Amino acid sequence: MKKAAQSIARGFMILSVANILVKLISLIFVPLIRSLLGGDAGYSVYSSAYSVYAFVYVIATAGFPVAISKLVSELSGKSRSAEAKRAFVLATRLLAGLGLILTAVIMIFAKPFAGLMSNEDSWAGIMVLGPTVFICGILSGFRGYFQGRRNMRPTAVSQIIEQLVHVLFSALGVLLLRRFGIVWAVAGASIGTCVGAAAALAICLIEYRSDRVIFAEQIDREKELREAGGKGSTDKDLIKRIFYYSLPLFISSAVQYGGDLLDNGMIKSSLSRAGFGELAAKTLHGQYMAMRQLINVPGSLATALCVSVLPAITLAFASGNHRDVSKKTQSAFKMCYMAAVPIAAVYAVFSGPIYKILGYGDNIVLLSLSSFSVVLLCTVHLQSSVLQGVNRFYTSSAFMCLCVVLKAVLNYILIGIGSLNIYGAIISTYVSYLIPLLLNLYVMKKKAGIRFSVIRALAHPMAGSAAGVIAGYGVYGVLRLILRLFMTGYFSYLIPMIPAGIVTLGVYYFVMRKLGGLTSADLNEMPSGIRKVFAKADRLLKIKN
Repeated sequence: MKKAAQSIARGFMILSVANILVKLISLIFVPLIRSLLGGDAGYSVYSSAYSVYAFVYVIATAGFPVAISKLVSELSGKSRSAEAKRAFVLATRLLAGLGLILTAVIMIFAKPFAGLMSNEDSWAGIMVLGPTVFICGILSGFRGYFQGRRNMRPTAVSQIIEQLVHVLFSALGVLLLRRFGIVWAVAGASIGTCVGAAAALAICLIEYRSDRVIFAEQIDREKELREAGGKGSTDKDLIKRIFYYSLPLFISSAVQYGGDLLDNGMIKSSLSRAGFGELAAKTLHGQYMAMRQLINVPGSLATALCVSVLPAITLAFASGNHRDVSKKTQSAFKMCYMAAVPIAAVYAVFSGPIYKILGYGDNIVLLSLSSFSVVLLCTVHLQSSVLQGVNRFYTSSAFMCLCVVLKAVLNYILIGIGSLNIYGAIISTYVSYLIPLLLNLYVMKKKAGIRFSVIRALAHPMAGSAAGVIAGYGVYGVLRLILRLFMTGYFSYLIPMIPAGIVTLGVYYFVMRKLGGLTSADLNEMPSGIRKVFAKADRLLKIKN
């Protein structure tokens, strides 16, 4: 029996729920590991180790999952499923080979990498993370395959399992090894990443066994539809297309993550140049890296949307349906801002209680000032995905490279100014994303002929978010004043945040429904379980369909 391909909205919702759960778990992970490692200075060592792994991981996988997704979607849409399957197998073999080589490199050169990060204590953590590159290479191939098949469930389930196992084994690793010092404590924290990736790969392998039967049925049916005498693509042809699609994305991602790696090392050295001592520089660096974990929550929603959008845009473009490309693009930006704008508003207004509840320390200004970079980040990543869908790989990659170069230069200049210090990194983030955003917008509209309106997509979420946070913060402020008469500390922040969060979400949903920002047609595209929740909300708020 053939499984129905998921719509953009349905795929986005499935991956969004998974990503929210994953990020919620990671929000627990950060204060937990930070505490187990002895605070911001210890977390700085762990962040350095993880940044090296993230960079090498990108080199091992960048572009390939997107190439697999695009090829599987494109070839399946042309009734060439046998070639789609061969493309997946070939790409995954390439990923496995490259992952094996890079695993050896990261383990052999762990100490020099740690030195480059200005965090010599991170070498053991880097070494332990090495095998994860090989496992994640194969894992990314399977996820790209399922995304090309427009089946987001395996990716979603594997992500949740991966993160749960990651947190559990990382905490156990630290507890077992921290008596040997920070070097081995960080190594213990890195164990969970490898075990979590292995668990996720096991989930994808199980799902693939089921899907392989369905794919085989499609291949058999398509044999009858082939043109007489038509030739299919050879393995050499498919490998060329894999590299054609993946190379610009590889360059873009390598530069982007290389920039992050450079930033990670540069931030601490720039803070030292600005006059901060070793401990103070490590503390500010640890605070900044912890804040970025929060910013990455909506960033993961953008990733989920990009994963859902790419095969849909690819299929519409391959079919020559340019109107459908524009329609899907407008829908994608609408969904993007429905998620990103309210999260940015909540970060701006509720940064204080969020930090207190999650145990992120006292530097709440970092999150408040960075909050609306969420919208820019999500916009640029979605723009890149749309451009990839219409075969403008090198354009989107070039602009992402520009973003990284701008950020590195601005970080070096601004963080080194004593009065700005770590806050210079926030300024550089805004500037470095705004310029590629405008360039992408020009190419999409003037060169690719994609017709959509950013302002129309932004208007309703901005109105709903403003109303939601104003009402929610009013509730929080009143309850906090009352509770302070009876208690102080953690629960004096947590208890008022629960009703405040419900009010914020409720008002946002009410305004969106009343203004037409979220229609009944939008809700019908969502998975049945989520539809039922929204149906109950409509009855409670007396909203008529």
